[in-house]
Amino acid sequence: MARKPEELSRADQIRARRHIEPVKRKPIERAPQESTQRAARSASRVVTRRQYTDTQATPQAESSRGNRPVYIPTGTPGKELRLPAVPRVSVGMRVFSGILALLLLVGVISMLKSDNFKVNPNGINIRGNFRVSNAEIASKLSSYGTRIIEVEPDKIEQVIIRDFPDIKTVKVGVSLPANLNVLVVERIPSIIWFVDATEETEASQIWIDDEGYSFEVRGAASLPIEVHANTAPPPPFKPVQVEKPTAAEGTETEEEIFKEPEPNVDPRLVEAIQALNQLKPQGTQLRYDARRGLGWVDPNYGWMVYFGRSAEHLDLKMAQYQKIAELILERNLQPTLISLEFLHAPYFR
Repeated sequence: MARKPEELSRADQIRARRHIEPVKRKPIERAPQESTQRAARSASRVVTRRQYTDTQATPQAESSRGNRPVYIPTGTPGKELRLPAVPRVSVGMRVFSGILALLLLVGVISMLKSDNFKVNPNGINIRGNFRVSNAEIASKLSSYGTRIIEVEPDKIEQVIIRDFPDIKTVKVGVSLPANLNVLVVERIPSIIWFVDATEETEASQIWIDDEGYSFEVRGAASLPIEVHANTAPPPPFKPVQVEKPTAAEGTETEEEIFKEPEPNVDPRLVEAIQALNQLKPQGTQLRYDARRGLGWVDPNYGWMVYFGRSAEHLDLKMAQYQKIAELILERNLQPTLISLEFLHAPYFR
């Protein structure tokens, strides 16, 4: 029988009250600075927990990693034939790199040993030439019998440019097994220069293009300008260069550097020829004199008129020539030539 609260002792009453009501604790009073420091210390504490697992693989997983069973259907539903396990083969990058290196080595050895990779006349393809024949270009190629991997296209291009002034550009390429592909661009002649025969030399002809490069006549060209001269065309003006002392015997000489060919005819003269060809009377020949320059024989009066070697002030020179011709006719003179080489010092004789 339970006792009444009045009959309980004080200790029993306290125990009963604790069982019914939760214990309420009074908060501990602290200073604000102490609370902040305590919170900072608590926040700086980092607690980590690691879970340790057994990483050791089971013998069963290791034994079955590299093998796989093979099942063959028997045709009966629910039945199949199991063969022994077949190992799984995986090719890594090192094995692949080794196989590739081996194949490349075999290819290089075959190029060095086999005659199929040597340049021969049947493997030379020349395109773009019209006046220079294939045989002439092929004769300058020193690559016959050379293995294709040893051919130097740059040196072949330099030889062709050096030996053929009428070829403007050339591009040489190689292809397997032993082919040389040569693409050339020829110069287009715009002037045909006739050199008159003398007691010492015979008459000759040369072609000149718009840039001032001269080369021998090959075949025919489409309507070039004709110039009849008593000498070869003058070269362009160049400043005098002091020759460097030659290397002494026994010393090492520098390798010869290839230089692009330069115009061998004065470009100003080419420009003057093209301009005067538009101004000269029809049916007359354009002539060149080594002393007085370009001119022609006037078909109306029979005298020779010269305009120099450049196309400067041609309009003024033509007007000046008309005035001089009128003055000569008024005085009833018969000169053999009129020179307007110098604009401010014309003369006739």
